[in-house]
Amino acid sequence: MPEKTYRYLQCRTEQDVLVLTITEARVQGDEVAEDLRQEMLAAVDESGCGKVVIDFRHAEYLSSAAFRPLLALRRKLQETGGRIMLCGLSETVGDVFYTTRMISDGGTVQPLFDMEPDEAAAIARLASAGGVKGEGQASATPGF
Repeated sequence: MPEKTYRYLQCRTEQDVLVLTITEARVQGDEVAEDLRQEMLAAVDESGCGKVVIDFRHAEYLSSAAFRPLLALRRKLQETGGRIMLCGLSETVGDVFYTTRMISDGGTVQPLFDMEPDEAAAIARLASAGGVKGEGQASATPGF
């Protein structure tokens, strides 16, 4: 799939992994969350990829509404045995994910999302995974 740009996402495929880069600095509000959900689901449908990286490198702030599109995408990928990986979390955005226990730094809590510090590491981890099962395994590498 050639690079495609939506309102809140840039999309491209590398090594059979769909990379969704969030372009919005402040991911907040119901309208943004719903648009982002629709864009993410459309990008996955169009690409046909079961492995997805979501890159937050441009995101400086995210509200709880931003979890809705991520959870919807996670649910869709789980239905087909797919996998999702987060990357590029700033300290502020990473704190939101850690506080809500959506990601973990290796503690006893089973996180909802895996993460890697950057896009290259996330793509490499997903591309090298034999199957796409195994959602929720925490990375030993902190995101920041």
